[in-house]
Amino acid sequence: MANFFSKKANETRDLCYSYYHKTDRGFYDKVWLEMKITSDQVTGQFDNYLAEKDSKIGAFSGVVGPLDQKAMSRRADVFWDTYAEGMHVSEELLLDFGDGSAVVLFGEAYDRGDGVYIYKDKTKLIPSGPTLSQVDCVTMHERRTVESYVEKNIKIIATNNPILGGSWYVIAVSANTTNHTGEVRYEDGHIERTATFSYTFDPKTDQVLIQNFKAK
Repeated sequence: MANFFSKKANETRDLCYSYYHKTDRGFYDKVWLEMKITSDQVTGQFDNYLAEKDSKIGAFSGVVGPLDQKAMSRRADVFWDTYAEGMHVSEELLLDFGDGSAVVLFGEAYDRGDGVYIYKDKTKLIPSGPTLSQVDCVTMHERRTVESYVEKNIKIIATNNPILGGSWYVIAVSANTTNHTGEVRYEDGHIERTATFSYTFDPKTDQVLIQNFKAK
């Protein structure tokens, strides 16, 4: 990617990485990493949604180290303001990223005394979770927005009715930004349905319009 390792003063770069995987049971592993880098400062968002496991999401800020000439990557040392299952915790996080991929490093951590968790030994960190692939930030934003919209509005989007007083909620949803289509699994506590749909998206307003919703 052009200017990926550029060090121009006050130049801000937006970098995005993601991982999508459909499991054998039809759920989705989804991991998103957004980074905004100016000089040696970085802010961003790291959201980790693994199928049938607790999600962990939150914003972060910190510093970026110099280019590792051998690995052709840089390391971000940040504090991640996480939310997981109703708990709010701040923790240290190291991110290795380059032109094409990024990995998140995990290791044993402890409370340094003020409720913030830091690594016990940074020399013993290992990559945890999948390797993230670099993606276009605009495209990633579209996909996230569309999927979030469907999750929040399935009750009015679905063309079939729930039964026995139930209410539709989403189990899994995935949007395809190439052809502007998607698929969704949803249930009401009694029955489960799947559906395909197409959509339009306005990047200026983040407005989503679901069309051709076809339940099976």
